Amino acid sequence: MQEVFVHHDLTVVGLHKSTLEQAGIACFIRNENTSASLGAGFLGLVQSPIFNPVLCIVDDDRYDEAMALLGKGKIPPPLLRTDWQCPKCGEIVPGNFGTCWNCSSALPDSL
Repeated sequence: MQEVFVHHDLTVVGLHKSTLEQAGIACFIRNENTSASLGAGFLGLVQSPIFNPVLCIVDDDRYDEAMALLGKGKIPPPLLRTDWQCPKCGEIVPGNFGTCWNCSSALPDSL
């Protein structure tokens, strides 16, 4: 058994698990239920990283193959854009919005 991926979000770990399963690599998620049952931030408590979901493969001989598959499927970091001013109505729009929340104008290509 080898650990191949750790993340605080179980859905991200599950996504990588499905990638390995499609390639026929036997795997499981350790701490799959522990992280959810403890609830990050439950009652103001900070969740410890030791309870994060961990994706593990069963066959150690397939470790390099699994890592190669997971490397190809890396989730890119979110595109960080600064807030922008709508050219149509003048509203300040958060950078993660592709359209103006006020008038629905599209984000200009120049930004």
